[in-house]
Amino acid sequence: MTVPVWLKWTIGVICIILLSCFIYGVYLYYDVQQSKTAAYSEITKNVKRETEISTVQKMEQYHGEKAFYIVYGQTGNNQKKIVFYPYSKKDGTLKVIDRSEIIPERSIQESWNSQCGNCELVKITPALINEKAAWEVTFIDESKRYVIDYLSIFDGNQIEQIRLKQMFK
Repeated sequence: MTVPVWLKWTIGVICIILLSCFIYGVYLYYDVQQSKTAAYSEITKNVKRETEISTVQKMEQYHGEKAFYIVYGQTGNNQKKIVFYPYSKKDGTLKVIDRSEIIPERSIQESWNSQCGNCELVKITPALINEKAAWEVTFIDESKRYVIDYLSIFDGNQIEQIRLKQMFK
């Protein structure tokens, strides 16, 4: 049995369309990843110019009420700092925190582990809540709720908690 020409042509066109969609998807993914970190070199220069930081170790992004870059760095005399650098001037001014004055992330995680043994930790990251520096502890609790806990970065006291109930199973 021979395959009709129109069917061969249709299969060829579908293959070309699928291949084109795949290539475009890979390009789009790469472009989005590049745009996420495109500002990092500029932010690094600005942080070095506007603060005592001479070395940037890593950078993350935080999106709360306002968006910030979170810059982990060191000064010339090896003091470790965290800088909350606003995405734009309307989001406020930069905030510098000495890491020797805060509760380390590891201590927050150990405390969380002892309080919520049956929970699943998603992440712990620095955050700014109402201009207060905090640890944002995100986890899934025993009742399968998604929970975001904001703890003071200085003393570990709870600032705010958000619990999201699962609506669909």
